[in-house]
Amino acid sequence: MSPEHDNILNLIAATIFADQRVYDSEVQAFAKYSAKLKSLQTAKPKLTEARILAWYDSNKDDILQKVKAPYFKDWFYSLLDQLSDIDEKESILEIMQKISRADGSVHVSERALFTLAKRYWDKI
Repeated sequence: MSPEHDNILNLIAATIFADQRVYDSEVQAFAKYSAKLKSLQTAKPKLTEARILAWYDSNKDDILQKVKAPYFKDWFYSLLDQLSDIDEKESILEIMQKISRADGSVHVSERALFTLAKRYWDKI
């Protein structure tokens, strides 16, 4: 997996942890919608929902620690900066929203994460 693919998945997965609660519906939405991104479909081997779930299982503890860390915004803005040239920003933002709604309610911290990403990319 390329660093860009890894960054995309990290960025999207951060949405799952934004409210400090993890719901299976959010994880399933993450895998389902991320697998449809054109930029991830070029990965070798292909990133199927199952592979994305395996990636999530391998990376969830690290992402959770970064979301909880005092330097979270630095990490998050670094991801956004590294992904500033991709064409699928709107699709990524839509996936973040779908994950936020997957548990039946959008928490203020999930909305804040989405807003940070949108504002950062709108400046570019």
